[in-house]
Amino acid sequence: MYNQIEDILLNISIVIATVWIVKRFWGSFFEEKQNSILSVSLWIVYCIFQFFFGYHNGRLQIFATILNILLILSIAMVAYQSRGKEKYFLLATFYAGWSLIEVFVFSLINSFDIGESQQRDIIGLVLSNILMILSVYALSMVAEKRKESPVPGKYYFFLLLVPVGSIVIAINEFCSEGKSFFAVITISILILFNVIIFELYVKINKVFAYEKEHTVYAQQFDMIEKITVSQKKMLEEFYEDRHNLLNKLIVLKNSVENSDKESVIRNLNQIIKNSNISENISNTGNSTIDCLINFKYAVAKEYGITFQLKIFIPEELSMEPCDIGIALGNALDNAIEAVRDCRQHQKVIEISMGVKKQALVMLIKNPYEHVLKNDRSGKYQSTKTESGRHGYGLNSIARIAEKYQGEILVEAQDSVFCLTVVMNLPEN
Repeated sequence: MYNQIEDILLNISIVIATVWIVKRFWGSFFEEKQNSILSVSLWIVYCIFQFFFGYHNGRLQIFATILNILLILSIAMVAYQSRGKEKYFLLATFYAGWSLIEVFVFSLINSFDIGESQQRDIIGLVLSNILMILSVYALSMVAEKRKESPVPGKYYFFLLLVPVGSIVIAINEFCSEGKSFFAVITISILILFNVIIFELYVKINKVFAYEKEHTVYAQQFDMIEKITVSQKKMLEEFYEDRHNLLNKLIVLKNSVENSDKESVIRNLNQIIKNSNISENISNTGNSTIDCLINFKYAVAKEYGITFQLKIFIPEELSMEPCDIGIALGNALDNAIEAVRDCRQHQKVIEISMGVKKQALVMLIKNPYEHVLKNDRSGKYQSTKTESGRHGYGLNSIARIAEKYQGEILVEAQDSVFCLTVVMNLPEN
């Protein structure tokens, strides 16, 4: 009775650990597809296979090994985005690594002559799963290139204590009690505990990253609002100066008529001195777009960058001004960042905007000379030196496009980077 319960408990914990390992491994390299009947069925079949064959027969047996490989490969093909032959290479590496860990663990246990043969098999299987959980988690951190984790690095040390402590407890349980009912329960809990801890840590990382991105997103809203207020103030000052200029011209006319040369020259010099008007290259009538392009152009000019504009939009758009500002502002920031370091290409950023079929279409083209990097989903990554504090530009643009049921298209060819943003205009 107890032996059957022990086997069931141990098998269930091993199955959960194995499924987590496979899921975390593939998820480190590929985007997971939306659940389908076929993918769910494959996971169920894999769980059943692991329950009946994974523990009793051992993974190193030929039949179990072949079937296990085919199931893992099928899960990768059906449940994750495919990228050619890469899955085959990763599968071979994954299974070879798992086998090497098992061989190492079982060899080490046999060399120390721990317990009886059956006890050594169980403890070897448990320890190899714990080591695989740790290895796959470490691999996922490297694959996702988290150069600056939002969770402080010191906690990685405490995280490492979880599998190390579990291994010590597992060996001690089997050495002191053998395959007893309570020893198996302890081992099963330890395996599940490792899975839960590492999964929670992954989720915490994602939550911290989301909160950090949300903070940057809010800061961008504040920046756009400040730019808009600043530009409106400048516009008000311009109209005030124009009004004052008219009065000054009347006075100058009178001075010219009275041949008061010194007064005319003095007033003209004062007008020239006070006319510190910045160059505005965008005059579409849309205050949000004009002020943002003119503001970014002032920054770009410091790096010798020029703008080429082809903008045909109405003065009013049925979109939130801050949303337009975030999409256009981030696109221009990325373009300026890429173009300012160009040495062999002309420093020109092309900006095209227009309304087509009730959608705002924005096209930004710029040269680049740095190496473009892609993440595991094929998206372009930031190449800035402090990538932990950057890299939210395209994500913010994509978020805005998604809000308006649109999309973004990124193309890079012949050292020219092209970003197209389509956002459907809501009805008034």
